[in-house]
Amino acid sequence: SGKRFGKLPSCTASELRRRVEQGEYLVIIDGLVCKLNGFIDKHPGGPLSIMHMVGRDATDEARSMHPAEVFESTMPRWAVARFVTDEKAAAQASYVEDLDLPYSAPRSTLADGSGHPQPESSSAADLDYAAIQRDYRQLDDQLREEGMYKCDYSDYACEAARYLGLFAMSCGLILLGPASVWTYLAAGVCTALLWQQLAFFAHDLGHNELTGRREFDMVLGICVADVLGGLSVGWWKKNHNTHHIVTNDVDNDPDIQHLPFLAVSTRFFESRYSTYYRRIMEFDAAARVFVSLQDKLYYLIMCFARYNLYFLSWNYLLFSDFAPYRVLEMGCIGVFFV
Repeated sequence: SGKRFGKLPSCTASELRRRVEQGEYLVIIDGLVCKLNGFIDKHPGGPLSIMHMVGRDATDEARSMHPAEVFESTMPRWAVARFVTDEKAAAQASYVEDLDLPYSAPRSTLADGSGHPQPESSSAADLDYAAIQRDYRQLDDQLREEGMYKCDYSDYACEAARYLGLFAMSCGLILLGPASVWTYLAAGVCTALLWQQLAFFAHDLGHNELTGRREFDMVLGICVADVLGGLSVGWWKKNHNTHHIVTNDVDNDPDIQHLPFLAVSTRFFESRYSTYYRRIMEFDAAARVFVSLQDKLYYLIMCFARYNLYFLSWNYLLFSDFAPYRVLEMGCIGVFFV
């Protein structure tokens, strides 16, 4: 393996930029430049989570979101060069941030209204990315040594007991309880708590954190989320993995793009283009009204939020280019609605 990588040609930051401009999806992983054009449509986490790392060092992101064997053996197969650069360039967060890429907008900076308030002297240029990376990797190594990433199945046994208890209480109240409004209300509360708790379980399955076996966790997640909740795990993974890669970025993160009803940053007043939804998020007259009242309308809006999730799930399953479990998920969601 080492001999093979030693034979790879070198790739500088300027060459990386040139090749990205020509349409290559080049990602730096552990010092290797990986060309992922032939893999991007097969990536289990969806294509956007790769696209947003084009021209960047994705070593830490890749390690945090993949099993060790994928990181160590599968990813290097796509290596086409060794990345070499000087010390100044090595400290950069991205080598293509100023390029106009249609699939990934430049990251929001700390002082542009999209992040948390920062001291006036603070800017993206002031950040020592090499030091941040070093500290992060030290913390990651410490957590791995302490076994914090290993799944404790005894906790899931307790969770399963809780799910079964809530389900039994809901069914028992409906089938055996007195026919009254309070009985059905109590059964509804039990069902709501069950759905809410199952959402956490489906979240873990969507991240492949139960067994680490992607196919098993995905199918079990479909049984939980699609059959019992009516929501697509495939849609959630595409959406949520993108969120983890570009967290709270106004142009790239779908988890904070809620116009016309809500705006979590003043940048949304500029009618931003969403790289996820591939459309302009218009800050029109309706958005101005809803956003001006969002603190008062929040809970009312959230009463209907689940229907939006149903819509997004079906939109993904019917029209997405990337839906590896499309038929299974459509059948399971059909069971939920039946």
